[in-house]
Amino acid sequence: MSSTLADLDPTQFSPLAMLVREERTNRVLAQLAAQLDALRAAEASGAEPPTLTLEQSEIDFCREQWELGVLRGEHRLYDLATLVAWRLTGSSRIELVARVLVGPKEEEESLAAPRIVIEERITREELKRTSDYSLANRIARHYRYRPHYDATFGKLYARASFLELRPLGMADDALATRVMTRVKANEQIWNKVCDALFDIDNVVQRDKILNSRSKYVKDVFGIKVLTPRRADSYAVDAALGSMHFSPAEVESLGFPFDPTMAQLQLLEHKDYMALPPDRKKKTGWEAIKNVYRWGGQLFEIQIQTEANYFLEVLDLTDTSHRTFEMQRRRMRWELEERVPHYRDFRRVLKYIFRADPIREVEAPVWLNVVP
Repeated sequence: MSSTLADLDPTQFSPLAMLVREERTNRVLAQLAAQLDALRAAEASGAEPPTLTLEQSEIDFCREQWELGVLRGEHRLYDLATLVAWRLTGSSRIELVARVLVGPKEEEESLAAPRIVIEERITREELKRTSDYSLANRIARHYRYRPHYDATFGKLYARASFLELRPLGMADDALATRVMTRVKANEQIWNKVCDALFDIDNVVQRDKILNSRSKYVKDVFGIKVLTPRRADSYAVDAALGSMHFSPAEVESLGFPFDPTMAQLQLLEHKDYMALPPDRKKKTGWEAIKNVYRWGGQLFEIQIQTEANYFLEVLDLTDTSHRTFEMQRRRMRWELEERVPHYRDFRRVLKYIFRADPIREVEAPVWLNVVP
């Protein structure tokens, strides 16, 4: 029996259910889920595959609602990060810095291609006018790169982006030095929608070949808190658990107070700092990861020492992280080869949900898009 993402408990299924809860969008997802069942049934019986007809206006509406859902989630992410930064640094004077990791196009084929970090100060008003995805790509488009003096300048492409909330002053007893946010890329999000339709997590668990490289999106909106020392990380963990926000604090950010914004509700706690050495990542990464509900939305808050964060930054820019990204892409390609219809549904969901859609999509034979 098919189920849409809206049928699932968002506390168990990550923020995706929050992004696709709009009725008309779920109707399209329900049609896709029913189509997958129908295709499997037709394949089992040897019948011709049924045709799914979607109106272009419905696809355009889904895309618009998706973008609005992500943007609303991002705004709440920035609001929560601001409140947390005020409390943990002891300062309300916060500088906003967009930090974008970029690379040339040839990076997709080469591990030798460099990665460059670009930082730009932005205002809260600018942040509220655009999505994280659009902001990162806009910043990347401002720059050109050439690998050597005689080469032609080429475009740079955003690979990852972060917002840093840097205090311009700190209290003597501040527990944190910086707060950062990150939003999962659109592609990672709609890939997860496809995974939900195909129950890919269970497919991966059953397949030892795929399971060795599996890693899926469990969070969409994330906050990272950087601390001077490990002891401060545990102090931040405790502070978040007892943190309360007043109506005046919330309303100072420009939106009405809701009782669900008074405090963070802990849903999941994982302490990767306490793991024994043989169970820690080879890169040396360690952190406390908590999932909270706040204002009706889910957020992952990661607490990490500055020293360990710089190890992570090095990993993001060196070849090991790109090797992982390439393995993840190859895993998707392998799923497309091994799981019937997976490739077609990824293509359709990419067309529906990507922020800069390719109108001339190569539609599956069973999809009919009408004006």
